[in-house]
Amino acid sequence: MPNCSISSGYAIDCRDAVGGNKEVYIIDFYDVTAVAEASGLVTGITKASGKRFYKFEIPEATAEGKDTPVGNTQNGSLFFNHEFTMALNKRDAATRNIILVLGKARVIIVAKELSGRWTMYGKDNGLWLTTGEGTSGLAGGDRNGYNLTFTGEQREPVLEVTNAVGLVLQTPG
Repeated sequence: MPNCSISSGYAIDCRDAVGGNKEVYIIDFYDVTAVAEASGLVTGITKASGKRFYKFEIPEATAEGKDTPVGNTQNGSLFFNHEFTMALNKRDAATRNIILVLGKARVIIVAKELSGRWTMYGKDNGLWLTTGEGTSGLAGGDRNGYNLTFTGEQREPVLEVTNAVGLVLQTPG
């Protein structure tokens, strides 16, 4: 008998959820050597010597993370599409060069949500920059910058990261 029995339910809790993301931390997939995780909660991240997550400040209400289950009953398969979309303001040489590097690398993204919760995207297989655009904007109040989307197929849904681990992402390994 397979071990996929339902062992708990779900109850509506207090209305204390807040949507949106406030900060994004990105590291090369190969610079993470281990992730300690139990029941969907990351309790430790081991980074290669001297490697760290890089912080990307994002404008308010411009970043969104998703994980979408994709199942096939006939094949008995299930995986999760992780997707993270974010905006970077300014279309200058420095930002262009960052995007060029991000476009060539497989990455892991950890986002700090407005609720204070940390989430990890791309743990199993990493994420790739799959689409985006750089735009001058049309009108004076439009974004002059970039919209980027990172995607990757993973074995499981997005993980939650403990606050203690989130606070030391930028510390070199």
